[in-house]
Amino acid sequence: MENLQELWFKYNDYSNRLTEALGRTSNVVGEYAEYLAHRHYGGRLLAVSGASADIEAPDGKRYQVKSRKVKGTSTQLNVIRSWEFDYLVVILFGAQGYVKRALELPVDVAREFAAPNKHQNGWVITTSRAFFSDPRCKDITSFMSVHER
Repeated sequence: MENLQELWFKYNDYSNRLTEALGRTSNVVGEYAEYLAHRHYGGRLLAVSGASADIEAPDGKRYQVKSRKVKGTSTQLNVIRSWEFDYLVVILFGAQGYVKRALELPVDVAREFAAPNKHQNGWVITTSRAFFSDPRCKDITSFMSVHER
């Protein structure tokens, strides 16, 4: 087995390569999720500093992408600071990097699952059984080419 120092350097090397290849921020999980969603929806990636949406599709619809790398399926997503988008896209990655689950839901449905978080100045959503089973959520896992087998 490799020693911890070797693993640490390899991890940083690949993390730096991914950051450079994605070309946006060092949040590799989030940027890769946005990359996958952008590849699916088309259109254009919006400015990194924008609080409201990550992607504007060719039809003008705006998508906010939230993601996490998780062991199970329940997790708290990063803070939502603005509701100025049409759809929330949630992509959960498994430990090996495969897409475990990807959902698209209208902004009004996302708001129903959101709880205010004053500390983070926004709202947070915790994925749950109710969240995943809501019939208004569209499962888009199969559209992500790196889904778990």
